[in-house]
Amino acid sequence: MTPLDILLATHVLMATLSVSLFIYRGTRYLAPHPAPIHDPRWLRVTPHLVDTLLLLTGVALAWTLALDPFAVKWLGVKLLLVVAYIAVGILAFRIPRPRWLRMGLFILALLIFADIVAIALTRSPAGLGA
Repeated sequence: MTPLDILLATHVLMATLSVSLFIYRGTRYLAPHPAPIHDPRWLRVTPHLVDTLLLLTGVALAWTLALDPFAVKWLGVKLLLVVAYIAVGILAFRIPRPRWLRMGLFILALLIFADIVAIALTRSPAGLGA
């Protein structure tokens, strides 16, 4: 296994952990009668650590493969969608909204994440639209 393989595997693992933690937190917030949410410290800190490692491994992959997001369209679109995913996630859970709107934003964030994965796999800026 080459260092590039390890870097890619770490990036995929961090992406999987990131979306898994997002789904876990989302289902807790969106439960019909949620218990008061007092997340343990590890659950408040871990998503930030995972997302930081995800970003760092993504930058390291782009650097190693000499990919310029301004020249490689699929990477530029993927980065814009990452920003959209973060923004929609913030709108869904950090800003008070009606439950139906939070649910819609949560689903939208998951669809954006799916498109990010599709773009990464196909290396096409069309992603799910391909």
